[in-house]
Amino acid sequence: MPSPICRMPDSRWTSCVPILASLWCIGLLSVLAGCSQEAPIITYQVPTKMPAVLAAEDTRTIAAILPQKDQAWFFKIMGRKSAVDSIDDTFHEFVENIEFEDGKPNLDSVPSDWRKGADRTMRFASYDINTPVQQLDLSVSQLSRMDDWSEFVVMNVNRWRKQVGLSDSKEEWASAETMTWSGSDEFADAPAIWVDVTGRPTDSGPPMMAGGAPFASMAGGPKTSSTAPAASDPHAGLPRDAQEAIEQAKASGKSMPAPKERAFPKASDSDDAPKSDPALDFDRPEGWRDGRMSMMRMAAFNAGPEESSAEITVITAGGDLRGNVARWMGQVEGGQPDDADVDEALESAEKLTVAGREAQRFILQPKDKSDDKASSIDATIVPLENDFSLFIKMVGPADVIADQDEAMRSFLKSLKY
Repeated sequence: MPSPICRMPDSRWTSCVPILASLWCIGLLSVLAGCSQEAPIITYQVPTKMPAVLAAEDTRTIAAILPQKDQAWFFKIMGRKSAVDSIDDTFHEFVENIEFEDGKPNLDSVPSDWRKGADRTMRFASYDINTPVQQLDLSVSQLSRMDDWSEFVVMNVNRWRKQVGLSDSKEEWASAETMTWSGSDEFADAPAIWVDVTGRPTDSGPPMMAGGAPFASMAGGPKTSSTAPAASDPHAGLPRDAQEAIEQAKASGKSMPAPKERAFPKASDSDDAPKSDPALDFDRPEGWRDGRMSMMRMAAFNAGPEESSAEITVITAGGDLRGNVARWMGQVEGGQPDDADVDEALESAEKLTVAGREAQRFILQPKDKSDDKASSIDATIVPLENDFSLFIKMVGPADVIADQDEAMRSFLKSLKY
């Protein structure tokens, strides 16, 4: 039978409260009894090594500088060292075989897994290269050539060195190297240059790197606008007038400044024109005119007829004696000189004293002396401290070099440094 409690009238319901309260207390005591048992201990293992994608890593830049008649072309990749390491051989082979048509590179040989990137200012083309570590960015760009190819290369390589946290190099080509390139025979006076520098930018660290945030740059990941300026702008660090010249060319619809509109400081009659280095004292020979100064030149002049003048420059740089002489001979003759010819040039060097130091002067002329307009070089090397040297070089037509012999001698005799 059903319990009589369930059939009690409302007036008698209150008599059930003690019974219900007792039942509730019994249940509560059961729960409290269960809480007296100790909770199980769960052990977690926390990794102490930072994941590779977050760890700070050296930044590596690999690049090629290829000469054309009035321009220099830059092919550059910058990113996490482990990412660049994985594609350096492929990239090197690609730039070694670049061909040019009407002064522009034919990029049909780009590896099939490199994807065309978005158009960017100051660039001819961009390519995205996926790696397991980071999506790398290949920039293809151009600049008008300077008259002095070596100086041009040093300036650009040194600004790339700064981007990876390295100091300027005073070595030949700023510690870059000449490279084999299919078009080298056409530009014997301006060798193709291979650049490979690795360092740790001063502002690097997890998770940001020179190539941007690692999560955003993982292969297949979305692109962001957080890429560092040094990685996205191939000409970062150039003088302001160079940057403006490039922007003006872009605005006018041209890919680069016109050949004569150099994107670098030029000689000027204004008070703001670069002056000779005050550490260098000399007597200027009669007839020598102000030349084009730059950040590396301590002094610069032009001599001879306006239409076929010779250029005189004074710079400090590193490099061994034989290497410099061989390079100059290659510029005069075209191609690599024979070792025997280099030996002969070294033995026949004129010994003299410049700025109180023992120096050597080299007059390098083409073997075919019937062409007076062929380029010649008159170069004097003055050894300084710490493997540096003072280079006084005159480049121009052979007949002008010969005519300026006495003027050069008087200039060398007057030099004080």
